[in-house]
Amino acid sequence: MPALLAFCIQQMLRRGYDLGEVLRDSGLDSQAYSQPETLLNGKAELVVYANIQRLVGIEGMDELGLAIGGEVNVNSVAMLGGLVANAVDLNHAGYLLRRFQALSNRWFTPELIGSLAPGYAVVRYRQTVNLERHYGFLINLSMGGAQRLLGEIFGDAAEGFVTKVAFAYPQPEQPERHLTQFNCPVSFGHDFTYVTFDHEIGKALNPKRCEFTYNVFLQQCRESATRFASTSCQQRVLNSLLCMDEYPGAAAMAESLNCSGRSLRRHLNEEGVQYSELIDRIRFDRAVYLLSHSDDSVKSIGYQLSYSEPAAFIRAFARWSGTSPAEFRKTVARARL
Repeated sequence: MPALLAFCIQQMLRRGYDLGEVLRDSGLDSQAYSQPETLLNGKAELVVYANIQRLVGIEGMDELGLAIGGEVNVNSVAMLGGLVANAVDLNHAGYLLRRFQALSNRWFTPELIGSLAPGYAVVRYRQTVNLERHYGFLINLSMGGAQRLLGEIFGDAAEGFVTKVAFAYPQPEQPERHLTQFNCPVSFGHDFTYVTFDHEIGKALNPKRCEFTYNVFLQQCRESATRFASTSCQQRVLNSLLCMDEYPGAAAMAESLNCSGRSLRRHLNEEGVQYSELIDRIRFDRAVYLLSHSDDSVKSIGYQLSYSEPAAFIRAFARWSGTSPAEFRKTVARARL
């Protein structure tokens, strides 16, 4: 049961709506929706969102997403909140939210796509399925909730971490709420939703971090993500890869997902992606984080990403980002100065 869905249901009850109407035809009852062991597939979850839309009206859905997102706290995203609350710094917290996105909102896959300028990272949020009329509500909930969560954990230090948000839906009649909630330039009508982060502000340390607690929640998030009922084959693969410190071949991944290699390739092809592309997404995200926030050598980082030799890692990073790992690290250093 996704924690954020349970939180949405709770917020609907606080707004005076009937629980039976919110859960109608979803297969959930008044007891099951609040139990973490409840298994809920994506179709049933969308039924709940359709019920919410029926109750509040289609015109109010996007606004409701922002409102509920603004009420998110550490407890509302369960073990993921505990993990992020013990992140090293803001950048680490953002990385963890991307890594375990499926535990909060499984309808989007975050992809680090590079930097628009030195010191700024850009993350693209791709739909795992076509959400159609639910898109605005769910992306507002996800973006607003993430920013609210970081603000609760880091306080004023999180101010300015998000420098720009570009949404993939048309501009609403009253976009002022977006400007107020995100406190940065906001635009609409893009092909995907993009969020730009300031890496320098992201170096703000978390004074309340406990490494032991972090490791406890990390293990729990890993275990939960691998069991999570995903909405697509590529999301199941990503969930598994995000929980590993290694990069298995397609045959080994297929075995871990209880399917044949041929079946895995066929499903991924139907979704327009190859297994190697998913591996590259994870490696690129981790490489950028390690180059920006560790003193490990390029050679060491290459080995951590399972490259047999530094030259292979350097070529791959240049293909992903258009620059070498060493030059990228120098760019980050210059931005700090």
